[in-house]
Amino acid sequence: MFNPLAFFAASLRSRDQNRSVVSERPSGFFFAYASLAMAQHPGRKWVLLGVATIAWGSHGLAATTLHFDPTYVDAGLQLAADGREFPLTHSPTIEAGATPVATPVAPSTRFGEARSMRWQLLGGYTNDFDGAGQEQFGASVSWFFIDDLSIDLQLDSNYISQTGSNVWGLEGALLFRWHFISMETWSLYADAGCGVLGTTEPTPVGGTDFNFTPQAGGGLSFDLTEEVRLMVGVRWYHISNANTGETNPGRNSVLGYAMISFPF
Repeated sequence: MFNPLAFFAASLRSRDQNRSVVSERPSGFFFAYASLAMAQHPGRKWVLLGVATIAWGSHGLAATTLHFDPTYVDAGLQLAADGREFPLTHSPTIEAGATPVATPVAPSTRFGEARSMRWQLLGGYTNDFDGAGQEQFGASVSWFFIDDLSIDLQLDSNYISQTGSNVWGLEGALLFRWHFISMETWSLYADAGCGVLGTTEPTPVGGTDFNFTPQAGGGLSFDLTEEVRLMVGVRWYHISNANTGETNPGRNSVLGYAMISFPF
């Protein structure tokens, strides 16, 4: 009759003879105890056979040697059984003492740097101190063709209150601006240029509905953030049809304005 317990005992003895690393806990003790117990309690032979099987497997686990090899950085643990390498990842190794190289960050463009561009939102008010006022709202684009010297294109809407009828107008202007004192976070500048203004009614009264707007002045710019700058200034502002109409009453005013400047 086949005896399963005797079969497991023979298998274990054969494996122990071929293993180079032997467990410190001999499994013979478990099988001797199991044989005695089965002789005394035949009805429990299958339970005792299961115990013997677990003992046989744990004998092999106890004979396994695990090695720790921390040669892989950022790769967790590298474990190997019986001295054989068994890497968990394929992360590249980093030599001891190596210094990480930082990726250089390109510096931001300095305000007023040659070939840089900016755009502005603007608002202003002119007064001729003789009963006429002019409100302006618009936007402009600046291109610095050399350091601190820009050419500006400006487009703004206007509401002009004057003796007689008030009028709406649209103006486009070309200006040059020189930041003659240019510091890291602020500057002083002078600007000058000329525009053209079209209105819904003649302005000044008795003039024409198409006029030229020569202007010149100066101002101060300073940083609000690393890239956003506030510009405030004052200009002499003139409205004239340059004698293209029957009459040319003209108007001289003082323009105060503010602009918020952003980089492209």
